[in-house]
Amino acid sequence: MTYEATYCPRCGIELDTRHVDGRDRKYCEGCDRVEWRNPVPGAGVAVVDPDRGVLLAQRAIEPGVGEWVVPGGYMEVEETPAVAGTRELEEETGVRVDPDAVELLGTFTATPFDGKHVVSVGYAVHARHATGTPHAGHEVQAVGWFTPEEFAASDHVFHDPHDERFERAWTHVTGE
Repeated sequence: MTYEATYCPRCGIELDTRHVDGRDRKYCEGCDRVEWRNPVPGAGVAVVDPDRGVLLAQRAIEPGVGEWVVPGGYMEVEETPAVAGTRELEEETGVRVDPDAVELLGTFTATPFDGKHVVSVGYAVHARHATGTPHAGHEVQAVGWFTPEEFAASDHVFHDPHDERFERAWTHVTGE
């Protein structure tokens, strides 16, 4: 369950609160079960070209409209994190990458928004493994290539904590 439930999704009765495993949790007396609240999994892929920089997207949707991110989004049920990250990369930028070409960078926990908690798996890939011409998809205002120096010299703002994924991807691929 992404958001805190008020009613049981199985039987529809109003949920109560019960202390389970050291914390208060929503509980259904009718079904005799805890309604667990888990974070939403996401994934993102940083395409890195040592000559041009890291491909970034400027958000057109909340949270963080106007802020810059490494392209990514939510995983679908049948997807691995690498498949989800490469799908989101293509949806947001038009750039395609084989999921087998990406390399794991790590994870981050995004700042909660509207009661939703997201844990995102990050990947990096060298631009030589990418195809397509970058363009802004329906959830982004713009896309662009930025080196760390270029981004720092601009008036652009990262959506927290994408600055960490950006820096980690740049270092991972370029060694700088």
